[in-house]
Amino acid sequence: MNYLKLTTPLNIAEEKERFFNSDTYEPQFIYNWDPIKLEALSETDPELVPLRDALLSQDSLAIMKAGSDFFDVIFRPEDIELARQLVRHKPEESKGGAQEIDTAMTAKLAALGINYKVEIVDRHGFKCRPDHRAKILRISAHLHLQFPSAESVANHELVHIIRAVNGTYNGIGRHPKHLPTEEGLACLVQDKMFSKNSGSAFLHALEYLAADVARQAGLRAAYNFLRDYGCSDENAWSRGIRYKFGLIDTSRPGGLLNSAMYFYHAQLLKALDQDDLLRLFVGKIRQDQLHEHPEYTGVVSAENIKQLWS
Repeated sequence: MNYLKLTTPLNIAEEKERFFNSDTYEPQFIYNWDPIKLEALSETDPELVPLRDALLSQDSLAIMKAGSDFFDVIFRPEDIELARQLVRHKPEESKGGAQEIDTAMTAKLAALGINYKVEIVDRHGFKCRPDHRAKILRISAHLHLQFPSAESVANHELVHIIRAVNGTYNGIGRHPKHLPTEEGLACLVQDKMFSKNSGSAFLHALEYLAADVARQAGLRAAYNFLRDYGCSDENAWSRGIRYKFGLIDTSRPGGLLNSAMYFYHAQLLKALDQDDLLRLFVGKIRQDQLHEHPEYTGVVSAENIKQLWS
């Protein structure tokens, strides 16, 4: 069991209908918390144990602490100020969807010679999700972009895939707590180093601010905050529910804060030079492991990787 299976609700579609049929209803999520699998985490995934225990307690403060530790999230004043600057002007809206991402991603994988397939699936709770064992990128048919372009989303997912295939090539296993570095790197690539003209940079900044709101309020408050900044009903819902993944009663404040991980770690990585960023692609490593990999090696050329953020 990974953290996604631990924290993704089973009844998103049903609760979405109830949410939109009421001005006050706060979704009540159900999870697949099988006691046997949860107990096995102590042996199979010990890094998930604090998160598991916090979720089972449904203590908001414990969940926020476990989430902050697992996703390595901090709300720094300078990051909040930068995020506020990035969301001052609503960008032009993207018209892309699952099919456009499929087309863009298929072309990029072929150009790089990466043997992954792309598949659109009728599932809720995520946008795109790589399955590295099956070598498939799954895209939710319910995906709603609004601000990011299909190409930018494809570039984001390429970061996950390139680090996986290079890790196999270099014999580098998935390191514990690699995810914050990986998502920060994927955001830098997607947002073109946080260009002010990037629709995805606008959204990542907005999600960081909305996560701050969700620390002190329920789902509907986070949803309304996103709507106030121009998110459509559909986008505000799909983004807003992520702040409450792991909670049963979404009217409660707090949550995992994982939506804030993307923007925060992108800012940490933005200080690195291009060679350091390149070396992060050797496998699923953390930023603090760069000293272990003095040179870039991988199945994708350094030139092709650098083009992703240029």
